[in-house]
Amino acid sequence: MRYRVTRSTRTRRGQILTPPMLAARLAGSLQTDAGDWLELGSGSGRLLEACLASRSIDHFVGVEYDQRLAALSPCSPPVELFQADVLQPQALQSLLGDRRFSCVVGNPPFGVEQLSTASIERLYSLYPDARVVNGWARLDLYFMLESLSRLKRPGEAAFIVAAPIVQDPTLASFRETLIDSASEVECYELPHKTFDKRAEVQSFLLIARFGAKGGARVVSGRLAGPEFQITQTRQLTREAAIHRLDLAHHEFLDFNQALTRRNDFTTLAQLGASICRGSRSRHEFEAMELEHFHTTDFPQGGGDVSFDRGVRREFQMATAGHILVSRVGSRCIDRTAIVVKGQRAFTEAVYRIVVPESARTATFDWMSSEDGKAWRRQAALGSCAKHLTVSSLMAMPVPA
Repeated sequence: MRYRVTRSTRTRRGQILTPPMLAARLAGSLQTDAGDWLELGSGSGRLLEACLASRSIDHFVGVEYDQRLAALSPCSPPVELFQADVLQPQALQSLLGDRRFSCVVGNPPFGVEQLSTASIERLYSLYPDARVVNGWARLDLYFMLESLSRLKRPGEAAFIVAAPIVQDPTLASFRETLIDSASEVECYELPHKTFDKRAEVQSFLLIARFGAKGGARVVSGRLAGPEFQITQTRQLTREAAIHRLDLAHHEFLDFNQALTRRNDFTTLAQLGASICRGSRSRHEFEAMELEHFHTTDFPQGGGDVSFDRGVRREFQMATAGHILVSRVGSRCIDRTAIVVKGQRAFTEAVYRIVVPESARTATFDWMSSEDGKAWRRQAALGSCAKHLTVSSLMAMPVPA
């Protein structure tokens, strides 16, 4: 959700309740067993309840803006629940003062929001490298920084975060600061349909422990199944973790390097390929009542497509010999087709790839193979609708 204006604070702040089993998994990952705890954006209290059920917490402070959600949360001792807006620094300071907490947890709101001047100043004071565009900034980053600023040392923090926190190049300095100040950092990829069975959203469980020394030992891993069991882990170097914390990326680098080392492989760029994105959206073509090729038109198993020759040529056209791949869409990012007849306009959700005729069959067969599909799935970026960039596709290894 980017730069979207809505009257609903709940919608604007991306409030999605934490599944109970994930709340239990987060609580079970923590080592802190007592002391004072803090959750900013405590919602209906699912994390709060899970932590209380598994730990001997002396005092748990929750802060929630939405009165309807706060009414669903436990509020009896040791819980102290405040209804307040985390994005109002002075209000939050008046509630919490200089209190420090042994552990901070949260499933902060995702996406971006246009912040007040006071909030922007607070964000910059916590993280001078914060990226603010016309007053808009990441909410999850803001909530995490505000929580971490109130954490005792030694202390522990655990957050459920969207993909940009662990992947976005513009947040590399945040990851660097976290890794250099913590003693341990763990980052676990969550199943794609954790929050919505109908849609794939990439999110992570991020845990940081702060001891006497910084320079964290960093572990990246993956959780799977209804109980979010650890299925893979890998220790990352400092430099690798600053670049990206997600295990899938480092697995992809291994896969990509193995292919590029092969003598019988080159890249699309070295092959002299050209890549072009479609010129109109699906809805625009439909409004003009023009035939077009969209991601929903790819053959399920890949293969040939044939067109007529009736479309006007002022649009980007796919003609015989052109390879088509999906540019965007988590469920169709690995689809491909080759045009064997005719021509047709294609949408902006599709790439047209043109390679020398001598390499066309080998390139298409490779891109249609399981390894070729896996490469594109792993190279795709994004938290929700995955997308491929031209630069990443140009670097794709293909048979020489």
